Amino acid sequence: MAYVIKVMVVNKKTQKGLSGHKVKRYGGSEVTTDSNGMATVITEDSSVTVYVDGVEVYNGYASSAPKPIICEKG
Repeated sequence: MAYVIKVMVVNKKTQKGLSGHKVKRYGGSEVTTDSNGMATVITEDSSVTVYVDGVEVYNGYASSAPKPIICEKG
């Protein structure tokens, strides 16, 4: 079963989305956040580790991941 995991990177002060940040799951391909700060990661694994700019932001069951995972920057 495929799991779709959404990640949103936002400015810590303004809470607005930030584009151009690198998002990936362990063992997966890298994607970049869009103009709204959103990126989508797809996995077949029931547990997943998600990174933003090389820093772990989530580690756990894919089905229990926040929707979206929010990562604050700046």
